Amino acid sequence: MARKKQWRDSSEFSDDEDFEIFRSENESRRRLNAYKIKRLKHNHPESKHVSFGREYFSTKAWRRLGSYFAHNDHVECMSLRGCNLNDDNMSVFFEEVAAARNNRSQKTKVLTLYGNSFGSGGMRSLVPFLKKSFCLASLNVSGNNIGTEGFWWLLNGLDGGSLEKLNLRHCGLANIAVLERCSLSNLQVLYLSDNINIGVDGCKSVAELLRRGGSKLKKLYVNRCNVGDAGAEIIAESLVDNKSLTHLELESNNIMGGGHLALLKLVNDISSIEGTCNSNHLLRMIGLKGNAVCLYKAYIEEAININRHHNGNLNSAGRAKVIKYHLNSNTRMVLSGLQGVGDYFMRP
Repeated sequence: MARKKQWRDSSEFSDDEDFEIFRSENESRRRLNAYKIKRLKHNHPESKHVSFGREYFSTKAWRRLGSYFAHNDHVECMSLRGCNLNDDNMSVFFEEVAAARNNRSQKTKVLTLYGNSFGSGGMRSLVPFLKKSFCLASLNVSGNNIGTEGFWWLLNGLDGGSLEKLNLRHCGLANIAVLERCSLSNLQVLYLSDNINIGVDGCKSVAELLRRGGSKLKKLYVNRCNVGDAGAEIIAESLVDNKSLTHLELESNNIMGGGHLALLKLVNDISSIEGTCNSNHLLRMIGLKGNAVCLYKAYIEEAININRHHNGNLNSAGRAKVIKYHLNSNTRMVLSGLQGVGDYFMRP
């Protein structure tokens, strides 16, 4: 039986020419790049994961890489990390992808563009690809200064799509109100950390996402975003009836007593047995490192540990909190004092 051919040789460019175009300062890396390009171009079945890091390709090379990517049947994961992809190179790369008559890159599940140098223009170039990428589950554009305009273009491309994980760390974000108007019904993990201008207004947009019926968001990272007490209170309020989020990160956000109190009431409302039963028993992690040191933190962590122990059994977690905090008069008095319930008041 004849062996099935795995390599397709239909490109107008030779492998030797590619070897010259896809240069690298390191000779061994240059040869490795040539091998990766060859597999990508000739549609090799093992080209499912394609990765380039810290490369400085020419505009001509990016255009050619875009063409090879668009005509490959197998790429599931494309990673271009720290490759000096500026707005111009993003444009030529994704123009080639979009122009392909039989675009096969729609099968891509993971796209990583971390740590490049593109901005809003690069995001605009990405939109046609996003709108046709029905299989895309994970997108990482962190470390690129896309700003508010770039975020608008990005959400325009993702609206109504299948994306499950979105990483936007350190992207110069400020106004993220467009988040309230877009449908991200499959999103499960969202990284917004290290965007210091998100602030309280951004928390309002995040809260709208969390309140949305049918939300699947499980993990939310809002570290170092200048959230403060007001932002923490907004996020806490939005999680009262949320049925999906299990992991919340709010590290180094200048959260003081007011924000911690709101989070404590969220996971353990001591005002009544009914209030405790109706508290949030789904959250299994609240990251609060780098914020004010206060007594609230210990009781937040206790409640989270109960949630974690009962592993999604909300009724069981609620009963455990009632037994632990309402049937012990001393504990109930301390928590009532912290939450200002009845005649009790305690400074945290």
